[in-house]
Amino acid sequence: MRLNKPRKDVKILNVELSSTSVGEVLDFVESSLKLRRKFFIVTPNPEMIVESTDNPVFLEALNTSDIALPDGVGLLLINSSLERITGREMMLKLFEFAGKRNLKVFLLGASATVNNWAVDKASKEFGGAKFDGDGILVIGRDGVPDTKLALSYEKDIVDRINKFGPDLLIVAFGAPKQELWVARNYNQLKVGGVMVVGGALDYYAGSKTLPP
Repeated sequence: MRLNKPRKDVKILNVELSSTSVGEVLDFVESSLKLRRKFFIVTPNPEMIVESTDNPVFLEALNTSDIALPDGVGLLLINSSLERITGREMMLKLFEFAGKRNLKVFLLGASATVNNWAVDKASKEFGGAKFDGDGILVIGRDGVPDTKLALSYEKDIVDRINKFGPDLLIVAFGAPKQELWVARNYNQLKVGGVMVVGGALDYYAGSKTLPP
C-alpha cells in the first residue's frame, strides 16, 4: 500500500500549510495506520501563524507536522488555493472514521469535567470505537509541566496512553501548548497518530458555544 500524503504546498509567514480536503486527510490517516507510520496533524489559524513569527520552537513544531490544516478564513483570503478545514470538523470526521473501523481513541486535554463529558458522548455516538481520556494534566505555554508534581503526572499520562495503545490521540491544550507538548513527547508516544484540536473538545462537550 502506498502512503498518499497531502503536500504542504502553501507557505504563509514561514508556516507550511496543506492544500488538501477532508477526504484526502482521511485517506492519509487510513494508509498511515495500515502501514504503521505515526503521523502528526496540526490546525494553524492566523493567530497561531503570527505567534510563530516570534516563537521559533513553535514554528518548528508546526512545520514538523505531516499535515497542517488551514483553520481560519483569513488564511483563505491570503491564498485562495487553500480549503478551510477546522480542527473541530476534522476531529468529528476522525471520530466517525474510528467508529466504523473499531479503532481506539484517547482524548487528552480540556478540563477533567469536559474530558469526561467528551469521552462519554463520543462513546455513545461512535459506538464502534473505544474511547478513553484524561483532562487533569497541567502544562505551561512552553508545553512543559510547571511543577514537579505535574511533571510526574505527565509521565503517568504518557504511560497510560501507551498502555491503552490508541490508534488516534487527540490533544486539546490550546496553542501553542498542545503543539509543543506533542513535539516534546512524540517519540515516546506509542500511538497511530496525533492531532491537536485546540478548544474542539469544549465545543463538542457543550461547555462552550461555537463562535459565529
